Amino acid sequence: MQIRQEVFDDRAGIYAVTHAAFSKDDHLVEPIEVGLVQRLFDCNAYSPTFSLVATNDKTVIAHVIATWGTVDGKHSLLGLGPLAVAPEYQNMGAGTALMQAISDRAENERISGIVLLGATKYYQRFGYEPAIARGIIPTQRSWGDNFMVRVFDERSLPTGQYRYASPFGC
Repeated sequence: MQIRQEVFDDRAGIYAVTHAAFSKDDHLVEPIEVGLVQRLFDCNAYSPTFSLVATNDKTVIAHVIATWGTVDGKHSLLGLGPLAVAPEYQNMGAGTALMQAISDRAENERISGIVLLGATKYYQRFGYEPAIARGIIPTQRSWGDNFMVRVFDERSLPTGQYRYASPFGC
């Protein structure tokens, strides 16, 4: 397995992996995450630096993306998601490798932190903690502890209400 920055030619594979990862019982219905990823690629908040793929040979088996959101409309902060791993490669380390790689990139770029909305039991192992406790307030209070942050630099971590990139619609 190799981890690298995505390139345009990976997009079909990324959409396929996202579709497979988020499909429920009916694989003919496109999950909303596929359209979200498409819109994230096309928005101003997208940075190729924070769009990574895991490949097996030349086949995309997993993808993670983080896009720029804002805290109180004035401070930039990365928002991670979605993370998608093809079902046949789940529980084999691809998601973990992508989470580590995107964290390494953010830390190397001297970014203060990354927020995400996800399962606390899964993301805590990557150093994520409830964002509210750090003063970063989600758009939807109901997200509670599932809205988390991984802090790289406490001194420059902004506080206030977080708003994801516009394709998230929140």
